[in-house]
Amino acid sequence: MAKSSVTKTLGPIHFEDLDPHRFEDLVRQLVYDFRDWQTIEATGRTGDDAGFDIRAFERGVSPLGVDAEDEEPPIVQFGNLWMIQAKREKSLGPARIREIVKDIPSDSPPYGYLLAASANISKRTHDVFHSELRARGVSEYYLWGKGELEDLLLQPKNDRVLFAFFGISLASRRRSRATEIRQVISTKNKLLRTLDENDLGHVSILVRDANDTEYPYKRAYHDFKARPHWKEYVVAELHPRGVIVKLAEHFAYVDRSSKTFACDTTCNLVLTASQLESHDPAWHDSRSVAEHRWEHIPARMQARFHRNGLIRYEDILVVDEKGDNLHRLPHLFVDFARNGGPVAGTSEFATTIADHVYLDDFEELPRWPIATVKPGFGTIYPAGTIRLSETQQRALHRHHDRVQTLYDIDGQLASLKPRDVLTLPPASSRDNESLFLEITHVESLSAADYFAQAPDNAWRLEQAVGHPVAAGTIVTLYETRMRYSFEIERQSSDYSADDGL
Repeated sequence: MAKSSVTKTLGPIHFEDLDPHRFEDLVRQLVYDFRDWQTIEATGRTGDDAGFDIRAFERGVSPLGVDAEDEEPPIVQFGNLWMIQAKREKSLGPARIREIVKDIPSDSPPYGYLLAASANISKRTHDVFHSELRARGVSEYYLWGKGELEDLLLQPKNDRVLFAFFGISLASRRRSRATEIRQVISTKNKLLRTLDENDLGHVSILVRDANDTEYPYKRAYHDFKARPHWKEYVVAELHPRGVIVKLAEHFAYVDRSSKTFACDTTCNLVLTASQLESHDPAWHDSRSVAEHRWEHIPARMQARFHRNGLIRYEDILVVDEKGDNLHRLPHLFVDFARNGGPVAGTSEFATTIADHVYLDDFEELPRWPIATVKPGFGTIYPAGTIRLSETQQRALHRHHDRVQTLYDIDGQLASLKPRDVLTLPPASSRDNESLFLEITHVESLSAADYFAQAPDNAWRLEQAVGHPVAAGTIVTLYETRMRYSFEIERQSSDYSADDGL
């Protein structure tokens, strides 16, 4: 879809919200499984810590079994001593490092040293830390900055610590996300069962605001027309992301060579189930005028413009597949507040008889680019009046339901103009119906230019005229569309071959 979505991430952890003693508690929690400890002592809270915020001993050699007759208990053997310091500071540079490590006793340094700080640590600071600890005879030493602390807190084993100190639980978020995914799958599967795949493109749904309590009374909202709280849509397809609904469809002009397009917005071709039932004559009249204007542009430029919208599965809270007696169609209850309406995003494209055209790099023209042809017919030519080759007549009968093209390279069809109608006799003795074809577009160009429009145009022209055509030959194209006999009868009293109209 055209509208982009925002990626949801966990923001920075605010260590600065903890007071110094609480930051020491956090570090102590994170070091519990750092080694196999015999004991961990929170010495920093007493105020007389001798430089030790946390003192810890690794587990030493286990004492031997004790005989019941022994009068004195065995002495517990402690392992390596570790000195752990926690500094809740905004910045930590080399000078501050040198100052902190002065607390390490020079005559009896601990086996291990760990400094945890809430600041980001530079490479130079790390280098100074390593050199200072080596100089003081410490065997193992570690420097945890803000990044290392965040990495530790985001590990699943420390989720309880993250929640205890910052009120954040990634485990609960994962459980919540799993619930959301199950809801999306349930909604999608219910819609697949409710909407027949063969009806997509025609079936309607009623989309309702999940927060609305006034349905079906529109008068309860003074701005209902501008901001409807329920609306009927035609479903175009079920997309992996949600329900695609038709917002608009118009007759369109698309010129691939100039990368331009235009829409006739006088008539929206999308009709919902309710609109179909209303049989609005004004819509039919508007469509007839728009279609007439569209049919008289070159066939290669005829297209339909589509604007579709996406209703995401995660925004659909409830699906009522039965509807009610006012709208006997599926009702979708959607959280309108999330997107300012039910639609989360839109897409626009055009379709021709052959393919889709995506309009991202096309320029929309401000007006219809081709002169409008008046309604009605021009000259209606009876059968036999205009001579056509047998090849062209057979092609016209075979594909009468599509735009067909007559070709003229010697001027035999020069009298034909847009709106004129050709009458072709029945294709066989078993067929009593004549075929009526209106000339919708006339265009003259060189054979070379015509060949360049499509790969098989040279073959088409040769089949129509019966021989190869030189590239420099001027060819006149007469595009036609089939008309029904009742349309011709309606006009026959006004137009005839003799009046020259």
